[in-house]
Amino acid sequence: MRGGLASAVVMSSLLLVAGCSSGYGSGGGSASPATPASSSAMPPATASAAVCHDVDALRTSLGELKNLTFGPNALSKLKTDLTGVKQNLSALHATAGTAWRTQINALTAALSKLGKTLGSLNSQPSATDAAKAVSADLAAVTTAGSNLLRVASTRCPEATASPSG
Repeated sequence: MRGGLASAVVMSSLLLVAGCSSGYGSGGGSASPATPASSSAMPPATASAAVCHDVDALRTSLGELKNLTFGPNALSKLKTDLTGVKQNLSALHATAGTAWRTQINALTAALSKLGKTLGSLNSQPSATDAAKAVSADLAAVTTAGSNLLRVASTRCPEATASPSG
């Protein structure tokens, strides 16, 4: 798939997912009914500042991931933003320990699937199919990210850092 077509796929995906995505700074998002309450166990108080810093960094990077603009570098920006979210999630996982394990694992899986989809855009039968795949994966990342930030907000209120839109 050529660069212009890839950018069109990314833009189409953004338009498709925009209607169902929730803001990371607004507390939106739907809770997963399968999310057990025990997975939101609090990290030790001594780790609170580090955990909240990592939650804030993740919230910001998730906001960047969903705020793409159409252009020749849209696919590159999406891949770069995806890498940033993965790095911030990894840092949060390290500082949070077992807290929010279910939500962290769900976001990790959603990010991995999006990465695989972005890496295989050329194998999609059409630009429409590619856009649908990217859109579905972005929606899954949005949902998983919202679920994690929702449970993390009990320890680290989202008022400390909301992504700019």
